[in-house]
Amino acid sequence: MLTTDQLAELKKELLRQKERLTKHIELDDDSKDTGELSSYDNHPADIGTELYVHERDIALDEHSRNELVKVVAALNAINEGTYGVCKKSGEDIPFERLQAVPTTLYSVEHTPDQTLETDRVLEDRLPHPDDGIDSFNDAANYGTSETPSDFIEDKDNYNEFYKDDEDK
Repeated sequence: MLTTDQLAELKKELLRQKERLTKHIELDDDSKDTGELSSYDNHPADIGTELYVHERDIALDEHSRNELVKVVAALNAINEGTYGVCKKSGEDIPFERLQAVPTTLYSVEHTPDQTLETDRVLEDRLPHPDDGIDSFNDAANYGTSETPSDFIEDKDNYNEFYKDDEDK
């Protein structure tokens, strides 16, 4: 069970994080524009850099918003009197863990698994197009400009030229 002083210390830290995250989100919302009216006269490398910076900012903003949700949830738990108690097991969360991760609502043993898949930007979740590595083999299945008569061996059709089924 947390003492009143420990709870006050953690609440102060959570309020500080909330203020910092809120300012960060508000500040980033105001500075999204590149200042350029047109990208026509920009070098492609400059456009690539702007795209990278824009995508990085989107990822950082998403991370900040997710952290703010966790901070607000922890502050709500303090107001409800459930802060410092694991949501899953009902056991007390050690003060040292709460100092390290003030937004946690779970003990170490019961922390929900976090996969990287949920922490990735949208572009990484899109399916990758066919890279064209096997495109010649796909087209060759329908025939090439070579005919069986172009070869010395006596073959009647293309399938007789292949040794393995993988080469077809």
